[in-house]
Amino acid sequence: MLLRTLLTACAFVPSPGKFPATGDDTIAGGIFCLSLTDLATYLAKTGNNPGATGTESPKGSAAATSGSGPYPAQTFTDSTLPKHTIYAPKKPPTNVTMPVIAWGNGGCATDPTTHSNFLLEIASHGYVIAADGIAGGKTGASQSMVTDMRASIDWFTKGTGAAKYGNVNTSALATMGHSCGGLESMSTAYHDDRVKRIVMFNIGIFNDEKRYLLQEIKVPVAWFVGGPKDMGYPNVEKDYKLLPAGLPAYKASLDTGHGGTFAATNGGKAAKGAVNYLEWQFRNDETAKAKLLDPKAAGSLVSDNWTVQFKNWT
Repeated sequence: MLLRTLLTACAFVPSPGKFPATGDDTIAGGIFCLSLTDLATYLAKTGNNPGATGTESPKGSAAATSGSGPYPAQTFTDSTLPKHTIYAPKKPPTNVTMPVIAWGNGGCATDPTTHSNFLLEIASHGYVIAADGIAGGKTGASQSMVTDMRASIDWFTKGTGAAKYGNVNTSALATMGHSCGGLESMSTAYHDDRVKRIVMFNIGIFNDEKRYLLQEIKVPVAWFVGGPKDMGYPNVEKDYKLLPAGLPAYKASLDTGHGGTFAATNGGKAAKGAVNYLEWQFRNDETAKAKLLDPKAAGSLVSDNWTVQFKNWT
């Protein structure tokens, strides 16, 4: 048996064969992330530019909508899950069971506003999302932690707070996030069997010495990244290869740089990719699956200029 060490009050120090019991750490993003100081050092060393954009980056102002799905969505604050924002259909649907998502923001920010177009789009297809933070970031913290995303999971699975938004399906639960929030989603899912899928945007593990922790990931992982200009791109290339043998994985890249398309109307092409992935995974939608896996399918990601790679799926 590999040694599993519970780290509580101290920062996780990676060492091959050293597996903490949870993904918690003293830094935002958890055990798969790195500190802001280390990030600055990394960027100076590699020359990566988090502000780089690409041919698919959003241009102009986005229209404000309730999403393009069949269930117009909005944001809610909920006293049963403080310091979070809920994205859900305006009216609880009566004809659909809704998968649930715990979301982490870019920079592990405590304000999800910059991702609202994207999150409303997903919610409008019949999903309930609990995002770290509230509009304005008035949570008393500068960055979110694994404990914040775990609070979302607990809210979905242990209490009754989420039930007011409709018929939620806690057996179809994903952790998702952008940048630091993406690493938070993987750290939160680590050793938590309530999480069935991990979806990460524009990010991979920065530290080579932490990649051995990927051995402990037990559920399918999907990455949506922003092409070679994205500071997450080279690390995702490494992580994809190092997942446990036989574990399903999906990797799609679009020329946006690190910022993705979150700010576009209805979240742009990143939201389209995410919705189709979730519909395939949690609702067994064969049309959505084809868009992800078959370049010749109508509306495929490849036809939208994504470069796609996947393994252990047919």
